[in-house]
Amino acid sequence: MALQLYLLASLMVFLLAIGPFLRDSSNPKYRLGSWVFLGLAVVLSPITLPNMLRKRISIVC
Repeated sequence: MALQLYLLASLMVFLLAIGPFLRDSSNPKYRLGSWVFLGLAVVLSPITLPNMLRKRISIVC
């Protein structure tokens, strides 16, 4: 159960982050550091997901 929740949170973080990551023209996509940062955000999804959702909700409201 805990693993499923973690994987779901990781998938949500990936889906929320990949769009802006790919649209950012100032960020070269071939840099390994950029992909490592995205991977780190996914791995730390229990920490990053609440902050990402809070930002999304505050932009909408």
